[in-house]
Amino acid sequence: MSDVRVGEWSGEEQRKHKRAPLNVPIDCQGTTESVHGQATNISTSGLLVRCRTVFPQDEEIQVTFTLPGSRQLIEARARVAHVVPDAFMGLELIDPSPEAKDQIERYVAAAPLPAGNPK
Repeated sequence: MSDVRVGEWSGEEQRKHKRAPLNVPIDCQGTTESVHGQATNISTSGLLVRCRTVFPQDEEIQVTFTLPGSRQLIEARARVAHVVPDAFMGLELIDPSPEAKDQIERYVAAAPLPAGNPK
């Protein structure tokens, strides 16, 4: 995922991976604090988390969530790729387990293509 800074978005979609809509609770654990949010979309490389409290950009955190229709917990390391304070964090997944990666890939592949998504 490329670095995105607030105020720099040109309006042109530059994502490399298909995003699938998602609406699940997610726990994000940093070194000293925990943030609970709502994951609103996911790709094979990352996800968007709506939350009031955000971690600093580039911080590595641990995320825990389940995909709709699954009982298997996904736990993965993630890097905070971009933030909008009091609104959301864009997270880049860092080396998810093969099982987690497979589960995410299947979920994204089965999701309908959102409007405006080029892939």
